[in-house]
Amino acid sequence: MTGAMLKPRTYGVGRICAVKGCGTRLSAYNPSDVCALHGGAWQEERHHGARKAAQREEMARRCAFDLCGREFTTTNPARKYCSDACRMRAFQARVMEARRAQTEATPIRRAS
Repeated sequence: MTGAMLKPRTYGVGRICAVKGCGTRLSAYNPSDVCALHGGAWQEERHHGARKAAQREEMARRCAFDLCGREFTTTNPARKYCSDACRMRAFQARVMEARRAQTEATPIRRAS
């Protein structure tokens, strides 16, 4: 019976959250007698995210776009540009430089 699909376990249809006044219908696949709101799983996720953000410290950086060079503060260690505008200008400059290098490297063929 290795290739047979196993039927998922169900816990009954039409069950209601056990917390007084809630009235949320529980999924047939939810083994708990309370809904997700009262189960507390959402609180653990929220607090975990808050701890992660609190661990980051602000750092001063200089914009990686050469023509800008403005200083800015960020908590994101991967951020290199002071704004989206500078990020896009740097990208456009890289694309233009790549095109320029490609046209210089390609020899011009003349018809014989």
